[in-house]
Amino acid sequence: MESIRSWWTEFLGAVPDPAGSWRLGSRRAPQHPQARGEIQQLHITSFGTELICELLLPPDAGASDILVVVPFYDTASVFGEPTARTRLAGRDPAANAHGLLLAEAGHAVLAVPWWFEHIAARDPGTARATTLDARYGPAAAQHRREQSTTALGRSLADLMLTVTALQDSGLTEGMHLTAFGHSLGAKLTLHLAALDPRIRAAAAHEGGLGFAHSNWNAPWYLGDALPQGRDQDELLGLVAPRPFLLAGREGPGPAAARRRASVAAACDGGDPGVARRCPSLTFR
Repeated sequence: MESIRSWWTEFLGAVPDPAGSWRLGSRRAPQHPQARGEIQQLHITSFGTELICELLLPPDAGASDILVVVPFYDTASVFGEPTARTRLAGRDPAANAHGLLLAEAGHAVLAVPWWFEHIAARDPGTARATTLDARYGPAAAQHRREQSTTALGRSLADLMLTVTALQDSGLTEGMHLTAFGHSLGAKLTLHLAALDPRIRAAAAHEGGLGFAHSNWNAPWYLGDALPQGRDQDELLGLVAPRPFLLAGREGPGPAAARRRASVAAACDGGDPGVARRCPSLTFR
């Protein structure tokens, strides 16, 4: 098992910056009216870039003994607060305020920003771009110029450094480390849980399982470096026996119905009326 974990770690380049560092930042009150507690900022410097993570400690966080790492595009939207990105897209930030829901359950929540959004939001040439390629393509090109690792590996290295910083800070001493992610965050959560045994349990929602599904070949993930002869079933095996929830939904309409029937037929030898576990099932 450890040899498989080592292979994926090396293949992705998911190794924290050996010169990386961290420091505690300021505290602030959350802006969303439903949020309780205080947000502590945690600055990490990874491969020359400072990222500001945000830790929401609800008043009863100690009661659950659980801290949830939530990787996402930016941190404020995790707590239901608007950002330049959500305003540009015309999105209600509360739609992805997973941190608020987790905090309402009494869990501490650490929101970790994505390096590629950090770069895109600060570049005048991409800050107002609304398509994925236009917004994150230039940041992916910058990554290729600066590093030899996969872009996904860089994101994982940032997350691993953040987990180390959190543990060293003593802010959540004694808490069980877990992770949750949606979409982009689900992709990162799956790999983080597989490659970092410090994560005791994880849940990934709508990340796309299997390299044949979703956009794993995007340059801000793996580009043309998709592994041959290996797939993400190995990553799921690396998480075991720790608890892991893989979830998703399928939209309404005839196209979705055809996809469900196709998956059922592939899984069940032609019987679309029976739903069984299938390794080709896509949670997207």
